[in-house]
Amino acid sequence: MNIYKSLLLLFGCLVLIAACSKNPLKTNVTTSLPTPWWEPLTPDVVINNYEFYLQGCSSITRVASEGSIKTASIVLNIPTRLLSSCPENQSNKRLKYDGTYLTLTLCRVAFGAGGCADERYKTLDFVNWEEYIGITWLKSEKYEAWRKLGSTSSKADSITKVVIN
Repeated sequence: MNIYKSLLLLFGCLVLIAACSKNPLKTNVTTSLPTPWWEPLTPDVVINNYEFYLQGCSSITRVASEGSIKTASIVLNIPTRLLSSCPENQSNKRLKYDGTYLTLTLCRVAFGAGGCADERYKTLDFVNWEEYIGITWLKSEKYEAWRKLGSTSSKADSITKVVIN
């Protein structure tokens, strides 16, 4: 029995020496960071030094480039709709920049419905987003009505004149 105690004591001393030594045991294990989901993709929109990527029906990610350093941030978490889904077909999701607004149009299918209802969101500054709520008329002219994202008001916060080309 004494031999087992001696071996246990010897093992404990070896562990302490290895843990407290100035040159701890080194391993050749190298860890690498996982590749960001957007890196192998082509950006949906490029504005100045920013690349924008649409991730399904969940978010829009902005990637800023400064030399070889890229920084990503989510600029919009797309609101979910109860009992609905987004088809995986990417042609139903469109991210566009018209020189003024970054606009997202996506298709959302309600449970039990066969058709696709387009939802639209736009931003001027990538922080304050608005959602499309319909058409309104002002002095016999047609306008698109927009409200701040998250608002429960039925009133439009802004309107945009519909120009027919």
